[in-house]
Amino acid sequence: MVRLGRDYTNCFVFDNLGASDKRAFEKGELDLGSINAVSLEKTKRNVEQQIKVTRELGMTHLELDADSPNPYLDFDGDRRREVKEDAESYGVTLSLHLPYSYIGACVCAPQGRDRRVAVELHRRCIQFAADVGAKYLVMHPGSVPFYHRSGKYMEYIHDSLFKSLLELGKFASELGLALHLENNTAFDGIYSEIEDCLSMVREVREKGVDIYFNFDIGHWLTRADLGAQLPDPPESALELLPPDYLKELHLNDYVPGERMFHPPIHLGWGLLQRGNLERYARLVKRKGVEVVVLETALKNVEQVLDRREILEQETKYVRDIFES
Repeated sequence: MVRLGRDYTNCFVFDNLGASDKRAFEKGELDLGSINAVSLEKTKRNVEQQIKVTRELGMTHLELDADSPNPYLDFDGDRRREVKEDAESYGVTLSLHLPYSYIGACVCAPQGRDRRVAVELHRRCIQFAADVGAKYLVMHPGSVPFYHRSGKYMEYIHDSLFKSLLELGKFASELGLALHLENNTAFDGIYSEIEDCLSMVREVREKGVDIYFNFDIGHWLTRADLGAQLPDPPESALELLPPDYLKELHLNDYVPGERMFHPPIHLGWGLLQRGNLERYARLVKRKGVEVVVLETALKNVEQVLDRREILEQETKYVRDIFES
């Protein structure tokens, strides 16, 4: 049985604003990006809210986001035990999305000193994940400037990412966690293609370290805006994935032309309509995937103010598909 979970991205930033900022947002004096800046760290810190809502929605998994701003490294031992016990009391399993911007994006850096700083940050986050009882970790392949995306630089980037995955995969395994490499968007310019990611996972496994592939279909759909031909139907891309490489997947949609990431999936704004999702669910079950994490980002003032209704409607839509 595939477990369904969520990464709430910006769904609760309004809840964690102060009263004056809430009024300013409702009046149009603060935009959506600004309330993310003001409230996102506080929102992430409120893990209990995320766990409670996850169970109220009928889901059994929560992915915490350790990207910047990241409050989790400030949690002391007592706070980490509280998170673990709260998740266990609600029957919610946990995963952690490792940092993927700023320092976190340097896991593939050709400069060794930069890479080692990024790996150390990831190691600290992995320890946090183990302390709160998480089962899975998700890691982006990093990012590079456009002028490093060719020739010898690509060899250096490959070698650096390989070293990072080998070190972090071994550390995660020792702590009982499964590390996943997630495909980038096409705009990142590296490791957005399925075969590139599978090849890297394979190379690390050949060194005796088991890591996994988290296929983010929404990231992969961004190829449409760079002229790539998507298969018809697009979810058939899952056919390429070896079952033994899979534990957790990310599910989100994408709207080509508008470059819109993660819209509420039940609204049908992107490429994944209901029929696509029904086929996606069948493929996921056939592959033996353990958990699918739904990633949704609210896109406008109306959605933010109707956030609970959006979450309830979207969850019912997705649960109906996966549970049928």
